[in-house]
Formats: sequence, structure tokens, C-alpha cells
Amino acid sequence: MNRKWIKRMIAIALVVLLLVGGYAVYRRLQAPRANANANYMVARAQIGDIELNVSASGTVVAAVSQEVVPLVSGAVEKLEVKEGDRVKEGDVIAVIDDESLQQEIEKIESNLKQQNLSLSKLKASLSDFYIKAPADGRIKSLKARVGEDVGITTRTYGALAIISTDGKMKVTIKPQGNISLTEGEKVLVRLDDGTEVEGTVVDTSLSQPTGPSGQQDSQAGPSTGSVQVQINRDDLPIGAKVTVLKRDENSGEYVVIGEGTLDVNQGVSVTGNNGKISVIYVKENSVVKRGDNLFKLDDSDVKANIESQNLAIEQTQKELESKKSQLEVKSPINGIITSLTVKVGDQVQQGKAIATIIDPTQLNVVVAVDELDIPKVKIGQKAKIKVDAFPDTVFEGEVIKIADIGQSSGGGVTTFDVTISIKDPGDVRIGMSATAEIQVESKKGVVLLPIEAIQERNGEKYVIIAPSSLQDKSGSEEVTAEKQTSEGATARNRNRAWGSLVTGDGRGTQSGNFFGRSSFRKVEVGLTNETYAEIISGVEEGEEVIIPLSSTVSTPNNWRGMFPGFGGMRDAFPQGGFNRSRVPANIRR
Repeated sequence: MNRKWIKRMIAIALVVLLLVGGYAVYRRLQAPRANANANYMVARAQIGDIELNVSASGTVVAAVSQEVVPLVSGAVEKLEVKEGDRVKEGDVIAVIDDESLQQEIEKIESNLKQQNLSLSKLKASLSDFYIKAPADGRIKSLKARVGEDVGITTRTYGALAIISTDGKMKVTIKPQGNISLTEGEKVLVRLDDGTEVEGTVVDTSLSQPTGPSGQQDSQAGPSTGSVQVQINRDDLPIGAKVTVLKRDENSGEYVVIGEGTLDVNQGVSVTGNNGKISVIYVKENSVVKRGDNLFKLDDSDVKANIESQNLAIEQTQKELESKKSQLEVKSPINGIITSLTVKVGDQVQQGKAIATIIDPTQLNVVVAVDELDIPKVKIGQKAKIKVDAFPDTVFEGEVIKIADIGQSSGGGVTTFDVTISIKDPGDVRIGMSATAEIQVESKKGVVLLPIEAIQERNGEKYVIIAPSSLQDKSGSEEVTAEKQTSEGATARNRNRAWGSLVTGDGRGTQSGNFFGRSSFRKVEVGLTNETYAEIISGVEEGEEVIIPLSSTVSTPNNWRGMFPGFGGMRDAFPQGGFNRSRVPANIRR
């Protein structure tokens, strides 16, 4: 068991050694090559993107903050929140007691009550526009017509309709000749259309025949022998002429005993006083129940009054709500109560804030930008924000405000507040510390060199071209130490080769080192940042330049030794060379 464990540990150790060794070889291969003195680096011009950023630190603040103000003056009657509470837009913060406004509210409420009462009466009156069945039965003698006035129809025909209530009809006749009838005797009733039904003699003591609806017929003249025949159905036409027959006992044939007109046996008249009929719900012989709608009268005028009353009530309700809302102090936004300056019983003034609410979901960061950088910062520029509490997260932002007045931060430094909105702040909270990188300018697909490769003399910029990229270009402002000291070179040729860069008499000796085989070339520099410089002209993609590293090349005397004739080169590099940690990936030593 121990031997297996030892073998496993040895295998693990070998794997670790292989990984470490492989990584070391990789770093060696990737590392820039250096000369024996390690006093220079070579950088190759490459196509890339460059950004110029302004960095500043600050604090996360609320993007939206609103004060809560009462609409009326008075005493605080109720307080619905406390500091730190979350509220939604429209939530009641406080209720104010205003005596004069309360009296107005009571008056409006009384008016609203009366309007609702009037509306109820109008709606109830709509039922009066329906003429209903007064009893169960069958509709007979329907005289009503749409558009006609019910009063006129009633006066003209005696009724709008008649309802037969017992399901029977009757006919009154005066027997002819000496034919005698007895109560309960069966007879045949024949209509003009040939329909025959059985009838029963129910009354032989009538002194005078009756007309439709049971009214006595004054035109029939006196008769002491009239009889009434009843039919056990009521679906026959009212007022129809019929002939009553009786079977002769001797011959067996039916003989006529009299004639008359059909009427309901028991009926109820449906009448009306005034109003035009707009709807008829029944027809002749319809069977109805008591309370069924028979006719509807035109109610357009009442409906117009109802609509007008509804509008009046709506206006009164809005007025009431408006007055009541003045007593309620409501939250204007969703957010958190950050300050509350009143308590119950306190007197408040109209328009004077009693609370402050912020929206924690909409955040900004306010950073202090140095006065030297502020001219570069513009509204709308994008920014990348890092919050100390979330070091692994980069938030997107945009410049939305730049202060017009600066603030002294001590030591003679002035800063200006720049407000940057935070897109999707997530769990970021107000008061957290943050740093913003404002992208003030950027270019894509340009020739780039490390910023340390750029040298400056008399307001113009140069680079040291490596021997591998050195070309003898006619008319270029480029020279090597070897060319400068070659045999047969005249003073005029030297001056023409060095151009305006020549200082002194231009004499020198060949150094014999790497720099002696290099040259200076004038370049036009565009956008620069702390790491890179954009080369507009003078160096092409793929060309290599030299960046001296050791302190031996950082003084004017050393520059003169390396490049005779360039004794006037000042401040080419900072003392001690440059910061190696900022060397970009396109540099090799």
C-alpha cells in the first residue's frame, strides 16, 4: 500500500516538473531577445486599436431623487411611513388636516349623493316604459302597432289587446223558429272558413245578446230567447262570424238554430295612457304569463337624461377625488424614504418638502476629473466603471453631466465633478466607491508603437529605426552613423542627409555597436495614451524600432556617443530608462 502511494506521488511530481519546465521553455521562446549588454529593446510596428481614456474616482449616487411636498397647508393628521421604508408611486406618505378644504369636500359629497338619487329614479322610471301582461292567458284582438300612441289606440279600439284568461270562447245567438235548447246541450259551431268545433249551451236566460269582450250589443234589438254557447278553446279569431247547428232527432241531420260572432269567454283588456310603442313582444294568439313584457314604449328621452346625469356624476366624482387628493401627500416615484422631517401634529406649508425619496434602481457615479483632463471629456462619451465592492465586474456607463465649476482638492489641483450613468447597476448600492475610465477618443486599425519608442527634439518627434528595417530612402530625413562616417562623404552630402537634425559640424566616428548601425527617422504622431502611440507617417507596419533600456543611454553625452551629431537630443528618456512593466507585447529585447 505504501509502495503504491510512493509511486503515485512520484508520478505527480514528474507531471508538475514537466508542466513547470514546459512553461519555462514557453516563456523563454516568447521572451524578447536581448543583446549582451541588455541595453536596448526592439519593437515592431503593428496594426491595432488605440483608446485614450481619462481615469477618475468617485462615489455611487442616486440618479433619481425627488422631494415630497404637500399641496395644502395644515396639520399632519396621519403619517403612513418612516425613514428607510420602500414605497411605490402613488403610495400615501401623509394626510393633512385642512378645515376649509374639508368643508368643501363635505359639500361636494352631499351634491354627489343627490345626483345619485336622481339617477336611481330615472333608471327606475325605465320600467314604466314596459306594458306587461296583467294575467296569464292568450293574446287576442291585438290592435297595437309600432310607432302608434298607446293612448290613441286604447281610445279607438278600447284596448291595445285582450288576454283570454280561461282558454274558452263564446257566441251568443237567438234560436230560430220553435227550436228549443237546454243548458248543457251540445251543438256544432261552424266558422265561415268551414272550421267546425263543438259547443255547449251554457245559458238560456239571456235577455239580450252581447258583443265582443262581453259588452251588450245594443244593435241586436230586444230578444227574450237568446242563448250563449261556449267553446272549449280560445285560439279561434275573435269577432269571427259563426253558425250554430243542432242535430235533428228525427232525421239525424244538423239544422241551423242561429248565427253570431265569437268572443273571449273571460278576458282582460290591456290599455295605455301615453307614449309611442317602440317594440311589440307578442303576436295574435301568443300565450303569456302575468308580468311578461307585451310592449315597450319609446324611452329615448329618459335614456338621454340618464346619460347626462351620469356625466354630471362623473364630473362631481373627479372634483371630489381632486379635493381629497390635496389632503393626501403621495409618493411621486418608486423608491426609498431617505429623509422625513415631520411627525403627526406638525404644521406643514404648501409646497414645502416634508420627505425625500430616491430610486435605488437608477444609479450614477460622480467622479472628480483633473482640470488638465476635463477639456477632453464630453457629454455622451462611454465609460467603463469598476466598483470596489465588485472588483471582478465592469459596468457600462455614459457621461451625462459635467460640472461648470471646479473644486480645489489641495496642493494646487482643481477637479471637476463628472456624472456618469450606470447601465444595469445590479446590486451596486448608493455610497459605494468606484473608478471610471472615460473613453475620450479612440481609433481602430492604425499603426501603433510603444509610447517609449517616441523621441522628441525641438518640437518634432523621431524614432530609432533598427538595422533590420533600415533602408536608404532618397529624400528621407533618416541617417545612420555608418553612412555619416563613410569614406568620400562630403560636408554638403552629410548636411543634405541629416537635414535640419544636424548639430555642430556633423562630424563623428563609427561606433561599431548596434546603435551605430541604426538611424533616426522623423515620424508624425497621432493619438497617444500611456502605452501606445499612433504613427500617422514615418513608420510602416512591420518595421522595427529601438528602445534603449540602460541608464547609459539616458544622458545627452551618451546620446552623442551613440549618434554623433545628436548632442542636442534632450529628455529622450526619463532617468533610468522606462518602466519595463509597461512594455507592450509587440516589443522584443
